[in-house]
Amino acid sequence: MVAINGKNIRNMLKTVSPLLIKPTPTSITIGLSKRFFLFTLINKAIRTIEEDPYLNFISLLKNYKILGRILYGTVHEFYRDRNKLYFKHFFVEPDVWKLVKADLEWLNKEYPKLDFNDIKMTITKRGVIIYDNYKKDSFNLLLMTIHGGTWVPKNIQKKMEMSPEQRYKEEDVDTNKIYSRLVMEKGGIWIDNKMSRFACDFNRHISRCIYEDGSESWVNKLWKEKLTQLEIEKIKQSYKEFYFTLSKLVNSYRFNIIFDAHSMKNIDDRPKMSFGTQHIPKFYIPIVKSMHRKLVNLGYAPVSFNKPYKGGYILEWLSTMFPNLFIFSMEINKKLYMTKNSKNSIKKKIKELSKCVSQIFDIEIEGDEVEFRKH
Repeated sequence: MVAINGKNIRNMLKTVSPLLIKPTPTSITIGLSKRFFLFTLINKAIRTIEEDPYLNFISLLKNYKILGRILYGTVHEFYRDRNKLYFKHFFVEPDVWKLVKADLEWLNKEYPKLDFNDIKMTITKRGVIIYDNYKKDSFNLLLMTIHGGTWVPKNIQKKMEMSPEQRYKEEDVDTNKIYSRLVMEKGGIWIDNKMSRFACDFNRHISRCIYEDGSESWVNKLWKEKLTQLEIEKIKQSYKEFYFTLSKLVNSYRFNIIFDAHSMKNIDDRPKMSFGTQHIPKFYIPIVKSMHRKLVNLGYAPVSFNKPYKGGYILEWLSTMFPNLFIFSMEINKKLYMTKNSKNSIKKKIKELSKCVSQIFDIEIEGDEVEFRKH
């Protein structure tokens, strides 16, 4: 079945439009009255899709068929169906289903006042999850928590020297719970990712998205057995799917801010929080400085700029594609919400952080008026 998007509909209009004078093999069999009806109906469909970015986004995903099968509906529907066979068997491995199911249960418990019939959800079989709480003509954030995943395909994990427990110390544990409030309560789109950076790091160039022994300062011995070419190709397919999805999101919606959200390991001389501003247009620097002041006033000093990270590959890629976007990253030190051994998160501290992070996005610029530019 061909997805209905603006381009396909316009092609159909050329066939059914009552303004056609010369009959063609495909148009001659359609009577004038029926063709006028179809023309009116399809024009309405064009306007609906062009006015609704969600419909446009879904139609693009289905039309290009790069992602294969996807699920789309509302958070309410998927929470209701979280234990149904169709949902469980959709994912490439049971572990992905378990992670997505746990997220749905956490969201339902954490945000009891939200109407999840109003929040849409798009799911890929490899665990890229898109939550859509987009509000037309209002503040909208594109939030990415792409390093929060912990799932590694079983065939890849077997070849790893590192255990899941060792990986856990480097993964951005529970960043979905820290940052989700920004989209759930304010508005926008949130891309979450269930795949571990140790399987595929979306914040690297595709040539470096699979770590090698010693390729990162914090990865010495990662592999005990080399990956096959087929395994490498499958991992890189996940990478291509992510960037395809991201590009369609940015083309379909209009965002005030694009925000790459992370946590960082607790190492000596690291701040409590840090903003990565290497790829941000200078126009927006006063806004980030305002956020910085708010965090300091909330008791989170020291808060740094570009220490230890200036902004990863995703922001570099976006700044090249869309040079006027307000894009930046943020790192939260794990010591603010995890136990000293980094084995467990502390729920109370996650809630506190979530509320504080949400507060700093209530933008106020002292002495200046700054309007958000839409790309």
